[in-house]
Amino acid sequence: MTKRRVLGVVVLVLLGAFAFASSDRCGPWPVTPATLNQLARGGGGALLVGAAKTAVALPGAVTVGGYGPLRSTATEGDPVFARATLVDVGGQRLGLVSLEVLLLTQPLVAAVREGFDFPIVVTATHTHSSVGQFDRRLASQVAALGTFDAQVEAALVTAARDALTRAQAGRESVTMQAATFDTSPFVRARSGDEVDPRGLEVAFVRADGSRVARWVLLAAHPTLTPRRTPTLDTDWPGALAESGEGVTLVLQTSVGNASVNREVAKDERAVVTAIEQALRVPVEGCAGPALSVAGARVPLPHPDGARLAPWPFRAIAENALCAAAEMDVEVSMVRLGCVSLLALPVEPSFATAKQLEQRTGATRVLALSNGYVGYLEPAEVVRDGLGEARRQWFGPELFDTLASASLFVAASSDSRGARVEGQ
Repeated sequence: MTKRRVLGVVVLVLLGAFAFASSDRCGPWPVTPATLNQLARGGGGALLVGAAKTAVALPGAVTVGGYGPLRSTATEGDPVFARATLVDVGGQRLGLVSLEVLLLTQPLVAAVREGFDFPIVVTATHTHSSVGQFDRRLASQVAALGTFDAQVEAALVTAARDALTRAQAGRESVTMQAATFDTSPFVRARSGDEVDPRGLEVAFVRADGSRVARWVLLAAHPTLTPRRTPTLDTDWPGALAESGEGVTLVLQTSVGNASVNREVAKDERAVVTAIEQALRVPVEGCAGPALSVAGARVPLPHPDGARLAPWPFRAIAENALCAAAEMDVEVSMVRLGCVSLLALPVEPSFATAKQLEQRTGATRVLALSNGYVGYLEPAEVVRDGLGEARRQWFGPELFDTLASASLFVAASSDSRGARVEGQ
């Protein structure tokens, strides 16, 4: 066979492969109404809180997840923890779990919840240098976390369930305190006009003044650790969680466009110091809290690869997204006294969080909760191709979909009958 014929065959094979990969593999994308899957609306009563942390017992060498190839594998480094609080108000309970990983998957969250008879919200600290290999979705394995290993997933689930079980068994009487603090000295916007400077600390304190647990909410990508680290590193959220008294859960808010300002905070210890030394401003009205939780399954729009790949490869990108993105997700609202948290399975920008908080009355958007379907920008930002839109898996309709669902759970969780915008 001549070289010309060989070249012709190769070209035909490549064209055929491209056509095959470009053909629609998504199929029909069914649309179903949002449905409540969690609802617990309680009054006041005695506030009991338990807290625990459990180290993840890894099966051996694991991929350091968080960045694309090439990745390191590690057998040592920072211990990776699951941390949990169990809040009980007059018998109405809520479990909140934080895992020191990049993101969450719906199968992992479902396994953590199995057998518990109270609402549970699971979040990720979003560290880019912790355990990988727990996401079954091919696109996620290629882009960030490495080849799926059921043993790694099981280790994370086991640690989370153990922390929850011990937190439930260790409930004790506490009071709730909340305070805001400013993160602007050490965070910066990596896109858009503004970064979220609003830190929030919720503490659960015994009668003697000692702390059982606290939630520290702020927005900053945990990317201080080098990309090719040969060891597991939980970055600044791990260091913060290990500081201070009691069990600390680090919770990301509008992290989508927020990064640590390395000129001010060069390492994780500097971030922790800045957070711990920031001036706290108490939030009023936290005493005697009531607890309400509402969660809903929400159908997603069709994935949109328009911003992720050049036009000739857009269909291929959308096929990959269809294989990676679930057809529905969970949106939840947690109301605990003076604090209300809108839990979403995305990385929202500050612009996104401001709009959703204004519509629903939420104190903060709680990012990376109960799953993960990428970034979220307001519809107008996506249409204009600004901000973090180039990283978003869906088109501008994703914001409207999640905003409607957020209003739904906000209204469902409001046992006081207060008006929610849009109702």
